[in-house]
Amino acid sequence: MNKTNIITLCFFVLFFGFSCQNQKNKQTIPASFNGVWEDVNNDDFKNCYAVYSEVGDSIHIAHYIEFKGQPFFETGSGIIKDDSIIYHVDVIKPIPAWGPDDGTHYLKLSEDKNTLKGIFITDGGHKGPLVFKRK
Repeated sequence: MNKTNIITLCFFVLFFGFSCQNQKNKQTIPASFNGVWEDVNNDDFKNCYAVYSEVGDSIHIAHYIEFKGQPFFETGSGIIKDDSIIYHVDVIKPIPAWGPDDGTHYLKLSEDKNTLKGIFITDGGHKGPLVFKRK
């Protein structure tokens, strides 16, 4: 082996070692969704909380909000995939103007693990943003 090949080989071994170490560090802090989260979409929402519970790779939720003074409640369950959750919700206490639609929430956990951001899509096709902050 000539000197250039040895230097190139050493470079790739070091690069690979650092890459593996970086990946290992990222995997040592698993995503956790358990607990109480505050719904922080906008000022029309008050007393808005989501409670998440993990069971294996499943997620369960109870979500209460007051939108312009009207109560709304939904429950649901779904799956956890790395730093994301997808779950279907059943509306228990609807807001009449919104209709009775159940739906699906798609959320991703922020790097600091304190914010969930994503979207909802109702079974009727309405969609919009969702933002939760860890309490």
